[in-house]
Amino acid sequence: MIRALTCVASLATLIACGSGNPFVAETETATETETATETETESTSIISDEIAGNLKSFSYDATTKTLTASVYALDSTPVDVVYNRDVTRDIGAYEAYTVQEDSLDRFFIAMVGESADGSIQSGVVGDGGQFNRVLQGAYYKREGDFDAPDIGTGPAAGQVSYAGDYAALTNIQSPTTVPGVDPSLLPGEPIMISGQVFLNANFSDMAVNGGIYDRQLLLTTPVDLPDLALIVTDIGTDGSFTGEVEFSGVVEQDIGDYGGVFGGTDSAYVGGATSLSEFWDDIDDELERGFFVLTQCGVSGDASICSNVSP
Repeated sequence: MIRALTCVASLATLIACGSGNPFVAETETATETETATETETESTSIISDEIAGNLKSFSYDATTKTLTASVYALDSTPVDVVYNRDVTRDIGAYEAYTVQEDSLDRFFIAMVGESADGSIQSGVVGDGGQFNRVLQGAYYKREGDFDAPDIGTGPAAGQVSYAGDYAALTNIQSPTTVPGVDPSLLPGEPIMISGQVFLNANFSDMAVNGGIYDRQLLLTTPVDLPDLALIVTDIGTDGSFTGEVEFSGVVEQDIGDYGGVFGGTDSAYVGGATSLSEFWDDIDDELERGFFVLTQCGVSGDASICSNVSP
């Protein structure tokens, strides 16, 4: 499947995603008829099947650094699995956790981010693949109600910007080795992506758009990836949104979806997630699920790029 980069082929391979339906109760799959549940997020938004993937539930306590997730399937037992903190895999402000019962079981990574006030949380969970399938999914949620910024006249009166880190899992796996075991039985570790997100939101128009940039595929030697455009879309009355993703500069070539929700006082934060059916022209059949938690420009702890806007 790797076309252009033979050096990548020796390090990592692509593997297909598994089917799943964690957050929307109306849909079922032939192999998973009992796992579909209504979203448990405090936000009124519904996370799409494309973004939620195989993730059924997710719980994170920032104080105790405890992360619990339920994935369809085969992560560990019981159904809600407590993951282990793994600081070596952190990306930007986001924390990493892992679980693997033994060397012949799937290797899962969970990444999570939370806003400074605890109002917004987002994350992604997934394995690197085994037996021809990867099992991955992303989520976002809000504590409390939607509180839009005040809308006035002139600049910086209802139109605001957000910025922060981006992290993602892919269906490219880094193979593992176990002496004496046939390679066809071994699980892989998921190759990750890092990047940055910038959003502009207008709470008079109730619309949002933005981009993901500085993206890198985190191989042994990181590889630069194309920038992405998050196409303009409506903000719902509950503060949630969903839209399409394109390569930056390539118009009307839909490569996936993004979604999110605003939270905090005056919508000081926004969290969201992505699901991409392709993210790089140099390979075939690549898939990506990512997430972000962003701070509004002008709020304490905002990103350095905010010096270029009028918060």
